[in-house]
Amino acid sequence: MSDEGERSSKLSDPNLVLAHWGEHANGGGDRLAWELSRVFEDAPFFVGWRDPTVEPDDVDAEQLIDGRFLKRALERGGLARQFAHLLGWQVAEPLREYDVLVTSGNEPLFYVPPDDQTWVAYIHHTNRRQSDQIDEVASARFASLKLLLYYAIRVAYDHNTHKPDLFVVNSEVVKRRVVRYWGVDEERIRVVYPPVETAAYSPDDAETGDYYLTLSRLDWHKDIDGIIEAFDGLDQRLIVAGDGPERESLERMAGENVEFAGFVSEERKRELLAGAKAFVFNGRDEDFGIAPVEALAAGTPLLGIDEGMTRYQVVPGKNGHRHSRESDGRSIAESITRFESEGVEWSPGEIASFADRFSVSTFHERMKDTVTEAVERSQTVPDWYDQYR
Repeated sequence: MSDEGERSSKLSDPNLVLAHWGEHANGGGDRLAWELSRVFEDAPFFVGWRDPTVEPDDVDAEQLIDGRFLKRALERGGLARQFAHLLGWQVAEPLREYDVLVTSGNEPLFYVPPDDQTWVAYIHHTNRRQSDQIDEVASARFASLKLLLYYAIRVAYDHNTHKPDLFVVNSEVVKRRVVRYWGVDEERIRVVYPPVETAAYSPDDAETGDYYLTLSRLDWHKDIDGIIEAFDGLDQRLIVAGDGPERESLERMAGENVEFAGFVSEERKRELLAGAKAFVFNGRDEDFGIAPVEALAAGTPLLGIDEGMTRYQVVPGKNGHRHSRESDGRSIAESITRFESEGVEWSPGEIASFADRFSVSTFHERMKDTVTEAVERSQTVPDWYDQYR
């Protein structure tokens, strides 16, 4: 068989396997891994830890990490869970018989592959508390001990970041972090944006109303408090959709012009996104940020923080405006005032078209191309071999 035939065979037959670090929260990483199983629909799909309660009906995963001790460690969480991943992924016997491996998440990097296996590793983020967010440790309790622990983790983890043939990341921001904090050559990194169901959203889902919207998990790193502070003193209405550990404290600080909608159905979500004057997003250094893209797909302008991937999802003056991080929400308030007076240049249809670059179909196409490239790059046939066949 020719080299081209061998490469084609690797992709055309079912000898490709998928592995995701674990199903835990029906979060963005989980949804991306499930979409990978739809891209390569004939491939077996393994997860380090399986949770059938969050798994979609069309996905059939198999738990990879087995044994009473390791399962118990997975259930306990924290360092015990990391220890289970460290032990469970290194050999990962079910993965070793396949020619091509596609993984999702950081924990699979503990895997030690066979020499002739092609490996594509999709990375959602670097270990953030040990890298770009390490400054937050300075104000924490036992900061010195945590810094020592994080240093040990970086040293222990470093050699795991060199085994895949190609890395795939969810944004240019994460590519930068993988180069800087993991030392991976940028020539071995490809950007494939997460699959967003952009076709599920439309400017026609609702008429534009009299409210602004923010939608996310109500957690500390989303900085919803800054948005609420911005609306304190503005004669504008804000709807906060989503739930999470910060909800009670956010409700206490909110004024009468702020409404908490809680967790909303997909149908209600589409209506809220299409009906909002603009979508306000303030998440800290987002790796990607799916909710802002959903808002754009609904034709709704984006008022986003000037950091992380959000800054590139906003084209200032055309589909939205940017604000800086201020402790009192002043910059967000200024952005809202500017939007009220200037609006944006693009129509709802043009804003929705901009979001198509983040679509599910684009994700499918780019992942197939990336695996094909990885197979080609991993060939070890000597240049002179063909003349003897």
